[in-house]
Amino acid sequence: MAVFDTNLLINYLHGDKKAIEAVRMYSKIGRLSITCINKYELMRGATLAGEMLLDELLSNFNVLYFDNGSIAIASNIYKKLRSEGKIVDDADILIASIAIANDEILITSDKDFERINSKLIKVVS
Repeated sequence: MAVFDTNLLINYLHGDKKAIEAVRMYSKIGRLSITCINKYELMRGATLAGEMLLDELLSNFNVLYFDNGSIAIASNIYKKLRSEGKIVDDADILIASIAIANDEILITSDKDFERINSKLIKVVS
């Protein structure tokens, strides 16, 4: 499975060809996922009219949740980045930790995720 980041799904909803191709490609491999953090980010930005489209899209995605395994991974990521003087948004650390805890590839177009440096994070441009 693959976990899709918020920015890639927003691009998908806006008709971005690279995002559409990424969703198609990974949907052929297996069930697609998002994290509870991504779902929140998408829902908080949706207009009333956009909520129906978003609900339809998200019905095709499994939602992964922040749990004890994710918490341990997130805290380790944070400590490592802090010791290296790198700053990454907490939401991005939580999203990455959920994907890593579930042994899933995180698909994103956000280059900030490259700082986390995990083989399970794929940045598409």
